[in-house]
Amino acid sequence: MRYIFVVMEAAELLSHREFDMSKRINILFYIITAGLLAPFAGNAQAGPGNGPAEVAKIEVMTQNLYVGANVFRLFEPAPCGPAQSVFELFETVKATNFPERAEAIADIVQRNKPHVIGLQEVSLIRSQTPADGAIVPNPDGTFTYVPNATTVEFDYLELLVNALGARGLDYVVVAGATAEDADVELPMASFDDECNLTSIPTDLRLSDRDVILVRGDLVTANAMNANFSVNLPVVVPVAPGIDLAFEFTRGFGAVDVTVGKYTHRVVNTHLEVGDRSDPASPINAIQFFQAFELVNAVTGTALPLTVIGDFNSSPSPLDPRPAYALMTLSGYLDLWNVRQGPFDPGFTCCQDEALRNEAPVLDERIDLVFTRLPGDSELLPIRSDVVGVRANEKTVSGMWPSDHAGVVTTLKFKR
Repeated sequence: MRYIFVVMEAAELLSHREFDMSKRINILFYIITAGLLAPFAGNAQAGPGNGPAEVAKIEVMTQNLYVGANVFRLFEPAPCGPAQSVFELFETVKATNFPERAEAIADIVQRNKPHVIGLQEVSLIRSQTPADGAIVPNPDGTFTYVPNATTVEFDYLELLVNALGARGLDYVVVAGATAEDADVELPMASFDDECNLTSIPTDLRLSDRDVILVRGDLVTANAMNANFSVNLPVVVPVAPGIDLAFEFTRGFGAVDVTVGKYTHRVVNTHLEVGDRSDPASPINAIQFFQAFELVNAVTGTALPLTVIGDFNSSPSPLDPRPAYALMTLSGYLDLWNVRQGPFDPGFTCCQDEALRNEAPVLDERIDLVFTRLPGDSELLPIRSDVVGVRANEKTVSGMWPSDHAGVVTTLKFKR
């Protein structure tokens, strides 16, 4: 029902000026075909075949690294304008100190040693001083700030890979499975109480990526990545009559990974945030289109299929965000629901922005591990754990490793 409702609301998107004709055609295509996957939904725990059964196993981890600040504060106007907001956001990013957090995440990886790690919000933050003010006009009267800053402030992927290597862990970045998502640049500057400049205006550039790491002793093949056709349009007013506009692009990556005798297809994604409070929000419709495109792109392989990531949608029946319902209605099994062990809601989101809340404040499960197994498979008891939520997993200065907990799941089944 959740995603059917979202389809009904999706027509509102067609009137948004930010969507050009090609995006409108994509939206219409999804609306027309949205019901086609439902008849194929089934139980991923298929019965065993008639031949001798062999056990296949793969351990996966999903972890949102967290850029380090609540980027939605950009839309809460600072007294001196968006440049001040960007400056304050970057100050928070520096305070949440990803180099330190990368060490804590690497410790978690060392304890679990998963075969595959799916990472989201793998930020590359660059700057340019002084700001060049390079903008290009858009047909709708808005402007786009040209993302051309090159001085690296933080490369989250390099920092994490180096932290893993320092522990003797050999994880390889599957380049072909890296989704290059949003690439956004905005001006930033500090001001005094009277809005006089107190710093040289600087351009700050954020490049977002979804990355798959695979243990170096494993063979990979058939890597791919893609961006979604429908993404969130963002408009930031910077002066009277001047609006900066960009699209916050998201995507997914996939790769075949051979563990022992069996090859698995693993997909990693990060869907749009959605709106927990408003079922009719157009952002929920965008999330639906992305989830539908994901399912349409990855379903159909003959290999055992595992889809991991930050879905920004939970199994709660009160959650209006549609991705979880679409995945399960399309035949994907949520592995947390079949894990062995005591009852645990498995909450993964979200800690306070500064990451210094003493006890976890997680209240929803949106970082998920789904599977679809071939028809000759029988699911065996599995292990699935939420990681990065214990006091001994904090950083040396007492921060949580991320605002999201990670999930480590060991999937076993008979073929």
